[in-house]
Amino acid sequence: MEGLTLTEMSKILDLPPKTVERRIQRAGFKPITREAMYAPEVLEAIRNVPGKGRPPKKSKAPEKPDV
Repeated sequence: MEGLTLTEMSKILDLPPKTVERRIQRAGFKPITREAMYAPEVLEAIRNVPGKGRPPKKSKAPEKPDV
């Protein structure tokens, strides 16, 4: 069975290994072997994770009094 390591995935995705690891954990994927080999489809599943961090706070526009 062919697999990819975190290091290989991080090079393909051009992301830090920690980011790749977090995305895999959030998506709920488990390694194939003890050496943390993941199935090739995991790479595609984490490739386009939307957003980075928390969304910005929405500021309230000041209300204008009715005259």
